[in-house]
Amino acid sequence: MKIELDGGGKVKMAAPPQQWHGDEVMQTAVFAGEQMMAVTDDAGRFDLHYLGFKTTGFASLEDAKASAQAFARAVLAHMAGLI
Repeated sequence: MKIELDGGGKVKMAAPPQQWHGDEVMQTAVFAGEQMMAVTDDAGRFDLHYLGFKTTGFASLEDAKASAQAFARAVLAHMAGLI
């Protein structure tokens, strides 16, 4: 099976991957063409949100960002398992 990007896919995949933008409260980056968000919670810890999934409890924004690749892989593997 041959796959290729359509117009919308080309736009999504053109965004610089895994480059974080934002401030000390919330930052976003693109993983596999989809936006991930690192954001503080009410207790001052950090959560990652991606494709409707989240992982919580990071002590710092840097800790959350350091775990982002593994989180994205885990979400995508979980979603593949749903097919």
